[in-house]
Amino acid sequence: MSVEIKVLSGEAQAEAENRYGELYLKALPGSGGIDKSRLEIAPFNCSETIEEFEQIGLGLETVVIFRDESGAGHTGKVLLNLPGQLLLEHSHVNTYVLKEEATIADGFIKLSQRVNGFNGIVKYNSDGTICCDESGKPEHLYEETDYQIVQAENGMAEYPQGNAEDIIETFDGKSETFKVIYGDGILFADTAQVLYAPPGVDPDTLPERLLPQIEKARAEQQISTTRMIHMTQGMNVLLAKNTRHAFLGGLDGCVYLEFSTSSMDEADRFTDKRVIR
Repeated sequence: MSVEIKVLSGEAQAEAENRYGELYLKALPGSGGIDKSRLEIAPFNCSETIEEFEQIGLGLETVVIFRDESGAGHTGKVLLNLPGQLLLEHSHVNTYVLKEEATIADGFIKLSQRVNGFNGIVKYNSDGTICCDESGKPEHLYEETDYQIVQAENGMAEYPQGNAEDIIETFDGKSETFKVIYGDGILFADTAQVLYAPPGVDPDTLPERLLPQIEKARAEQQISTTRMIHMTQGMNVLLAKNTRHAFLGGLDGCVYLEFSTSSMDEADRFTDKRVIR
């Protein structure tokens, strides 16, 4: 079955880069700005024009991705949402690499059947960029054509111990902490843990000025969570692995830092199955 691909136009890409660059400097005025070659524009297969991208999308600078031979490691990113822009609901769950001849255990599914555009688990350079060959094609630790790469259908289950001989490698789902450094926004996440809120701030009190944007996002997008947290400057929130979450930028946009265990964006589980990461 063919998958519809939506790509930002060149004009929209350039406009997004400019807006994120301005937002980045507001949040990090002493940083010297962001090198556009390090700015990832993520339209999630939902945008072709800048007007569409303003509704759904994300800008990010990956500062580092470290992953050792066991798959363990850590990641640091700067995430940027334009005013009213939604990072769509998703979660980070365990991923298992199985032998090609293995029989997949009940309750598990190949990622290529669940994640649009999944071709395998990629290699990263230490600066967070993807390793590519001489032709510019991404290099893989495990290619989808040579292994069976699976996740639990419900996102939760561990692979059965009785099938342990079929497992070549396990990549744990990412746990992460967000820290807002500019603007504000709404985090949709039922099981998020607020680690720190500035004095006088109630994370569970939503400002009236953001209620229209929240209502619009819920009406138009697939958001399954019910709890909403008002993320303000200085707030720290922990998202354990397999936490479904979405993030909506406030009226001035939002810039927030991510500190996490090792990242594997290509295996993120989005609630909206149209998404290509």
